[in-house]
Amino acid sequence: MSDKFYLYLVAAVGALLLVSLALAMRRAWRNSRPRSGSSATRFGKDIHLRDLFRLAVQLEEEGYAFYLKMAEKVSDQAAKELCLWLDGEEARHRDIFQAQIDGWRPLGTHARDWPLFIKNVKKEGFFSSPPGAGSSEKELAAYAIRQEIKSAEFYLLFEDSFPEAWKRVEMHGLVAAERGHEARLRAAYPGVV
Repeated sequence: MSDKFYLYLVAAVGALLLVSLALAMRRAWRNSRPRSGSSATRFGKDIHLRDLFRLAVQLEEEGYAFYLKMAEKVSDQAAKELCLWLDGEEARHRDIFQAQIDGWRPLGTHARDWPLFIKNVKKEGFFSSPPGAGSSEKELAAYAIRQEIKSAEFYLLFEDSFPEAWKRVEMHGLVAAERGHEARLRAAYPGVV
């Protein structure tokens, strides 16, 4: 056998090892748990990054639905356009998380841990109910501002809880976007707290 053959064999084995390592690291990332003592552990001890991504999808879907309804209620054309733009932003954010989840092996939620996780998340105000059908435009705007603040806080949990994994999905960009949404809402509705 020639030296070329051995060189190709070593290169092939090396490539196989690199691919195996990359796949192992990818699996470890999606199943990673929050760093001990981090902010996300207050939601439960058996929370995985996948669970936070699922929740992010739900948060963004609720935001999407809310802004569509708000757009129907507002009278000012500029405010209506803002709501429709925010609706598109929420859909884009949802798609970021859903694309990541779709790239992983399908796994259902844990029957015991998921309900507890959602209960704990609701205690933190991440899933507060939107104002009722008879709410004023200012009440809707106040709710929207609070939700944008809570969304930014939620995405900041990734940095604290998953110091490496959060970088891969560009959490800083999402936090900045949510804060930008809040700023636009405050500009459109001055005086709303």
